[in-house]
Formats: sequence, C-alpha cells, structure tokens
Amino acid sequence: MCHGEDIMTVRSGDTLGELQVRVRQGELISEFSRLALSGTGFDALLDAAARIAADGLGTPMAKALQHMPGEDALLVRAGVGWRPGVVGHARLGAELASPAGYALKTGAPVISNRLEGEQRFRVPPLMIEHGVRRAVNVVVRGQREPFGVLEVDSRDPGEFSQRDVVFMEGLAGVLGLAADREADLAQREALLRDKDLLMQEVHHRVRNSLFLVQSLLRQQIRAAALPEVRDELDQASRRVSSIAAVHRQLYSGGSLGRIVAGEYLGSLLRDMAASSPERAIRLDAPPDLAWSADRATTCGLVMTELVINALKYGRGTVAVRVEPGANEADSIAVEDEGPGPPAGFDPASSTGLGMRILRALLRGGGLELDRSAGHARFVARLPAAGAQHHGEPNAAGA
Repeated sequence: MCHGEDIMTVRSGDTLGELQVRVRQGELISEFSRLALSGTGFDALLDAAARIAADGLGTPMAKALQHMPGEDALLVRAGVGWRPGVVGHARLGAELASPAGYALKTGAPVISNRLEGEQRFRVPPLMIEHGVRRAVNVVVRGQREPFGVLEVDSRDPGEFSQRDVVFMEGLAGVLGLAADREADLAQREALLRDKDLLMQEVHHRVRNSLFLVQSLLRQQIRAAALPEVRDELDQASRRVSSIAAVHRQLYSGGSLGRIVAGEYLGSLLRDMAASSPERAIRLDAPPDLAWSADRATTCGLVMTELVINALKYGRGTVAVRVEPGANEADSIAVEDEGPGPPAGFDPASSTGLGMRILRALLRGGGLELDRSAGHARFVARLPAAGAQHHGEPNAAGA
C-alpha cells in the first residue's frame, strides 16, 4: 500500500521532534484504517482522509479530489481549510500541466515546495486564491482505475519531504480500497435496479398475456349457447384473473416480490362480487400477512375455487377468513349461509373439477369440510414452506 521508506524507520540524525511526527503519522494511518474497516460511509471517509492528511503534515489545508473522466477534471469532493463553496463544487484541471493532474495521470507523487517559482506546472487559480505556497499530491487508487488525488497544501514556507509522501500514500492506499468498495456497491445496486426493472417488465408482459386470454374467454362466454358451457368458461376466466392479479401487484412494485394477502385477495373478491351483485362477499385477513408470488398464486386459486363453489351452490353472504400458520402453513376458510353439500360428500374423493383442482393445489396441506358450523364451511390448509408433495396427481392429469 505504501511506497518508499516505512514511516516508522529511524534514521541517524533524526531529531526527537521528527521521530514524534513519524510516530504520530503512523497512529493516524492506523486510526484511518480502523475507520475504513468499520464500514463508515464513503463521504465521511473522504472528509476524514482530508482532515487526517492535514493533521499528519501539520497544515490547516487538504483536499480529496475525485477524477471526473467525462470532463477530464478533478472535483474537490472533500476538504478542510477552504472557503465556503469550494468543497463539492470547485474543479481543477486534470491535465499533466497541473500538480494534481500529473499525479493522477502518472501515478507518481508530486512535491511542490515553492509554487510561486514552479516551472514544471501551472498553479491552479484556486490555490493562488488561498495563498498556497507548497503542496504534495498522491494518487488515490485501489485495484480499479484511480479514484482521484489526495492533496495537502500549506501557506507556510517550509518543505514537504519524501517521508511525508510515504504517510500520504499510506492514507491514499486505504482510501483507494474504500473507493473500490464504494464502486462495487454502486455496481451491485445498479444491477439490482436493472433486475427489478426487468422483472417488472416480465410481470407486465405476463399480466397482459393473461388479460388477453381472459378477454378471449369472455368472448367465448358471450358466444356460448348452452348455460353450462358459459358457466364453465366463466369459472376458467376467474382462474385466469386470480393469476393475473399476482402479476399486476408485482408489476406495480411490491416489496421484494411479496404480495400483501389482504390487498390481493380483496381485489379478487371485488371482481367476483361485481359479477354476483345479489350476494355479499366479506374478507377477514391479517393486514401484515404477505406471501411470495408462488404462494399468492396458490392462495388466490384456492380462494377463487371455494368462492365459486359458494356462489354456485350456497346462499347468503360468503365469508372468507385467512389465518396465518406456523412456517407459512396458513389456512383459508370460506363459508356461506347455505346447508352445505349433501351427507356423504367427501372433498378427498369428489370427481368435480373444482375439487380436483383444489386437491392438486393443496398437496402437502389439505381440504376439510367443517360440518360443525351448521352451514357450508370449507377450510383449506396450505402446506408448510418447503414441504414435499407426494402421491397426488396434478390438476391436468386428475
């Protein structure tokens, strides 16, 4: 990370004051390294780098410069000792003719101890404005392209040394690795945003395709001559609608692909109530219960089948109640005010299409007919998350 002589090396002839400065610089690099490893935000880390650099070289002025490739300029991203309005706004040239630009382009440190007589570089107006007489610049680089330059400035007529460069390069090396980490985080966030946009587009297209299927089914319903055919097509349309509703919610930006149970089931029931205005439908679901897309699809289809059954064979108000269970083994109860199926009816052996679909959807869970209620009441129990399903045919092959 550091180049040249280690800051802690003792030379013969070093004064006690010089040794104390080098020890202090070593402590400052350790402090900054701990700060970087603690997960401190990058902006705060830039501020700390400027402050510690100035402290380590005994000056009131320092700045962290970020390279702006599109402009070939260096933005004063952080700093101490500068007038208001400089940090975050001022830009310096990144060409080889400037001290900071030379350090950036070549990777070599630059010491300018007499800027007023400097023949190698043009002194930036910002430094002239602030009376800077000497400066030292080192490149900030990790494993990627250089982030920019760390610079310390002074109005005093002293001199920066090669040992000061070693200290500065130590700080810049830690800051460069932190800049790499920040770039990695930004890249991951961009990829996640792209993934979210892609998934929303997928859900949008699936939803539109399902709506097209639903529209075709409705056309067939209008064209069908036999009531029983219209009834079967209507049930198929409702099943398609329950799946489309999942993708509608996911497309609208649900949290991490989660579907709020009450909102999702409520939208389905409103659609069903609109086509059966003579029957009231009521929903009772926990406001904080949320499902994955797969589970929501299953629950929507289960509820749709049970409500279709209640609207077709029952009477009075249809009540839907959702109760959360351990390990997502939730239950959905649907009841109405009718007497229920005839004696001897068993959901496990019924050959009706609706019951066959329900058995396929609830593999690993179960469907019960609760006759203790005194009216029609079915309770669907969902399988626990990750439960293995065995021994049941799928809906298509039932």
